[in-house]
Amino acid sequence: MRKKTKVAFIFILVFSIIYTDQKDKNNARIKQINTQINQNNQKINKNSGEINKAKKDENVTTSQLRNIEAQIKKLQAEYDDAQKRYTDVLREIGKNDDEIRKDINEINKNSEIINVNKEDLAKKIIIWDRVRRRKETLDLFSDSSVVVQDKRNHDLKIFLNKQKQYIQVVEKTKEGVESEKKQVESLKSQNQAQASRIMSARNDLESKNKQLNAAKQEQNRIIAALRTKQNKLSSENKTIQQSNSKLISERRKLEAEIQAIIAREIRAQQLAAQRAEEERIRLAEAERIRREAEKGGASGERNNSNLSGEKPTTTTASNTGKTTPAATYSPPKGTGSLMMPMSGRIVTNYGQEKIQGLTSKGIEIRGSVGQAVKAADSGNVIYSGSLNNLGNVVIIDHGNLITVYGNLSGVSVSKGQKVSKGQSIGTLGRDINREANLYFETRKGVNTVNPMNYL
Repeated sequence: MRKKTKVAFIFILVFSIIYTDQKDKNNARIKQINTQINQNNQKINKNSGEINKAKKDENVTTSQLRNIEAQIKKLQAEYDDAQKRYTDVLREIGKNDDEIRKDINEINKNSEIINVNKEDLAKKIIIWDRVRRRKETLDLFSDSSVVVQDKRNHDLKIFLNKQKQYIQVVEKTKEGVESEKKQVESLKSQNQAQASRIMSARNDLESKNKQLNAAKQEQNRIIAALRTKQNKLSSENKTIQQSNSKLISERRKLEAEIQAIIAREIRAQQLAAQRAEEERIRLAEAERIRREAEKGGASGERNNSNLSGEKPTTTTASNTGKTTPAATYSPPKGTGSLMMPMSGRIVTNYGQEKIQGLTSKGIEIRGSVGQAVKAADSGNVIYSGSLNNLGNVVIIDHGNLITVYGNLSGVSVSKGQKVSKGQSIGTLGRDINREANLYFETRKGVNTVNPMNYL
């Protein structure tokens, strides 16, 4: 029996060492996975931030583009109006030119008439003057009366006056035409000045329109570049998310293995307790038989035989005393009611998604680095070391519950140690995000449960 007990304890010890080593390997891989997932998520967050910025920039640029298009539309309307006014003014200038040419022709015509009439009148005056003188000479020798001569002079005077009046009318007509010509030329000058101003304004509008169209092309280029960037970042995020999905799947598999290891450790402890209890009962029974034999007296062959038969048992009891830790093993007994392991504000709740695709299996309590962390209930320490990218970790079995304390900067308990409720088990450190957050988890067996149901 003693050999069987030793073999059992050796088996349990070897079993525990093997699975502890496997658990540490899994924990190391999980730590790598968590680091990679965090890096991927940081990249996704960065890309998402850049995508949001690109979308905002695109919206701003689109708004600017719409404003530019509105300005182009307005300028085009102004340009079309200026072009119409310019055409109208040119048409008016053409009319002015036609009127001026007509007036010039009329003036030239009147000038010719005036010149002809003047020459004709001058000739007639000369002729009539010669005739008058000749007649006056003849009249000296003639019998003509003075009355006849006066009548002739009167008729000549009337004729000359009519000729002068006609010339005056023609000259006034010429003056009117020349005045009208000046007015038309003045209007033409005004129209030409207006046409010049309209042309300048039209050229300015055309220049602005070209600038706005160039700005529009640049805005369209920017929008196209922003959309290309968004598509590229979205594609990159999709690739990262696919990588995260694979990492999360691997992490869940490793966590399942850890849970299996914890289950095996719990089973090993149960077997150790069971075998220790069996050994205790066996030793107690042997002790009872020995004492009964002693009470029966020391005489007779039968008693001697019995006493000699009990010596190995006594020796066994003495030898088994060397395995006292196993023999004295007793299951942990907690109160069933947990105390807060540390004062502080809860910043992450049970079930909250902290990493995309993974929900928190415990709560996180914000404290300060170096703050004391206490056992939430009495129990046995079943793990003290590094676990799951949580820095230093302590796991305590309370019998009906298991509690996990992560992100410790230091621990003050070791595996197999009994702790009491409120006892300091370590000090608070920082999580992977450099925050002073205590990770606190509760389990029933290998399954996590909400700590808030027990606090």
